[in-house]
Amino acid sequence: MLLFLVLCGGESRRMGRDKGLILKEGTPWALHMGRKLERFGIPVVYSINRTQETAYRTVLPPEQLIVDALDLPGPQNGLFSVHQLYAGNDIFLLACDMLDLDDPTITTILYCYKKENDFDFYAYEEGSWLQPFCGIYTARGLDRVGASPDGRLQTLLRTGKTRRLPVINPAAFNNYNTP
Repeated sequence: MLLFLVLCGGESRRMGRDKGLILKEGTPWALHMGRKLERFGIPVVYSINRTQETAYRTVLPPEQLIVDALDLPGPQNGLFSVHQLYAGNDIFLLACDMLDLDDPTITTILYCYKKENDFDFYAYEEGSWLQPFCGIYTARGLDRVGASPDGRLQTLLRTGKTRRLPVINPAAFNNYNTP
């Protein structure tokens, strides 16, 4: 089974405030991204850190909140915490600040994932950069490769057998992490 995972647990140092709770047309960014994903009929969960739990319980369904349970650096903490809780499920990883993500970008990677099931990971590539968000991480791949020692998803993607898709719409990968 595939899960959509919206990462909200970052420290938001560059933004200076919690990105997932910033409003877009009256809706917190995290919920905006979740609603964008719900149209695909795949369950959505949200990764947060302990300090965010109280605030996020007021805007998101508590049963969809996954609090970081591991001591891994960066986004790996959310990814592997969800992997630990939902062992056997593949994870479609997104950041809550990817507001310009479009349906064709999501549909293309989902299509490759469903048709070409012999990869550990599925990610868009632009130049030599693998886009870690809007990427699919299979349970098999996460179990086989494990967390990268340097804490970078880029390393994880390069270590595993990754299906690389060309970026068609670079704007879909905009992230809003500065005010």
